[in-house]
Amino acid sequence: PVVWWLRNDLRLEDNPVARAAVAEAHTDGRELATVFVFDPRFLDRSNYGRVTDPEFKKSIPTRKPIDFGNRKTCALRARFWLQCVRAVGEGIANKGGKLLVCKGLPEDVFAGLPRGSLVVCQGEPVSPEQTDVEDNVSAALVRGDSVLWRKWGAMSLYHRKDLPFALGESPASYTELGATLGWEDIWSCPDRASDATQVRDPVAAPAQLRPAPGGLDLPGLIPEAVLQNDAEALRFLGYTEAEIAEAMGQDVPPGGEPAARESMEQWLSKQTCTGQDNPQTGPQPVFWDLPVGSGPPKTGHDGLQWANLAGPDGWLRISHYMAVGCISAREIFARAETCPNFNGVAHRLLWRELHRLNAIKWGRRLFWLQGPGYVERPWSWDAVHVEAWKTGNTGVPYIDACMRELKQTGWLAYKGRKTSGFYLVFGLGVDWRVGAYHYEDVLMDYDVAMNYGNWVVVAEVDKHNRGAHGFSTVEEIADWKREDIAHKLTSEMKNDPTGDYIRRWVPELRNVSAQHVHAPWTMTEEDMAKCGCVIGKDYPAPLGGPFNLNIEEEVNEDKPLELRVHI
Repeated sequence: PVVWWLRNDLRLEDNPVARAAVAEAHTDGRELATVFVFDPRFLDRSNYGRVTDPEFKKSIPTRKPIDFGNRKTCALRARFWLQCVRAVGEGIANKGGKLLVCKGLPEDVFAGLPRGSLVVCQGEPVSPEQTDVEDNVSAALVRGDSVLWRKWGAMSLYHRKDLPFALGESPASYTELGATLGWEDIWSCPDRASDATQVRDPVAAPAQLRPAPGGLDLPGLIPEAVLQNDAEALRFLGYTEAEIAEAMGQDVPPGGEPAARESMEQWLSKQTCTGQDNPQTGPQPVFWDLPVGSGPPKTGHDGLQWANLAGPDGWLRISHYMAVGCISAREIFARAETCPNFNGVAHRLLWRELHRLNAIKWGRRLFWLQGPGYVERPWSWDAVHVEAWKTGNTGVPYIDACMRELKQTGWLAYKGRKTSGFYLVFGLGVDWRVGAYHYEDVLMDYDVAMNYGNWVVVAEVDKHNRGAHGFSTVEEIADWKREDIAHKLTSEMKNDPTGDYIRRWVPELRNVSAQHVHAPWTMTEEDMAKCGCVIGKDYPAPLGGPFNLNIEEEVNEDKPLELRVHI
């Protein structure tokens, strides 16, 4: 048969891989199998490193042992993933096909195919691990006189054949990438040159699928009754009873292509409402630490919607669907092209494109401690600090609120992700990979290029001319960055002066006054007694602190360190 191997392209609309597999089956009159495989290497707990290379055969000779780790995918994200898989299975069934869902190593699963099979999949060149899986599958198929076709698909906004540069030779900065692709000024307007690189139009879903082969019994096939029950499926995938109970007790967004499209349509319907698309009518948010170019306009419409990046609630909130391919970047781009905030949509999609291109260019260097910039500096692996950060018990309210929201929902706004990461790396001196790997575990919208690409920028190891050179201890680095951390926390205090976000996620501080809720270490004993929160007893003293937050200080938006890097 022809086999459409679904991966992070769990949709039928705008899926060139699906169309290629269906076309091949129709042309030759062959049966069409559709298969998704839950690979335990990307679910189970493991130490940080290339899970597809357990014997380190593909590592550099100077690789040092690593003894920190966590799951690759928490139970909450696995539950969402299951819903997305079931949804695309329903779509396939409506077109005459049948999705087979397995658990196992894809190379073992596809070794069970009849000889002479053709497997078609979307390649994922941004991930060395996923590329390893593709290589393993290809080798297993060859042994059975079968073959693997890897397609570019539509995970990226631009098709590789349309790019005006070779993969691995992409522009080094966001501004340069925008200009190279023909955007006149992606920081301020959506205009493009007449000869700009075009984004391909979305393609329609296949009208009908070829019949599925009868009696195809692949290794690791998940029974239908198990697949349809979240708790049973999580148990089948290897999650503990405690993990399952926690995940089943948490809210999870509806999964699948129809839910993704409905979310997009709801967002689009709000973009014509003045209160939704003109945030300048309210108090001006603080934009320090955001890649905002020259900043938002002081008056009038803000097509880039920077105020949404400064807040805790995000904007499109569709990244979790994009991560598993329930909707494509091309479809989002096309649907938003006529909306008044298209500039903001294009801007964010191009950031995603930059990270994907960087990941392809950097390869495994993206995951090194020294980063793509080969930056050498001291690091800490203090287990107490790491656990406090992961669980939201650092004693720094904004950081704790962020980390608790992340743990409970799988979501964290852009600014929260970066500020929490900056604090871990420079406030506590912890190896940035610890934070990146934790995000990989718990983020509902985990995307390898976006996650690790943002972390190397936050940790200042993306370029050799950046970062903490010349320091001999993590304490020296922390002292160097103390003012920056305080400045970031002051920005959050100005954006949320009443502390509503903190109170929502850190109930220990619910009765602390607005004056102290962002910096409870400033309370006197009388203040602590009055609100019933004693620092060091009811809520931790600040690790790496205390920090000097001054709400009266004018935040200097001409000094954005992150901004200089991004541009």
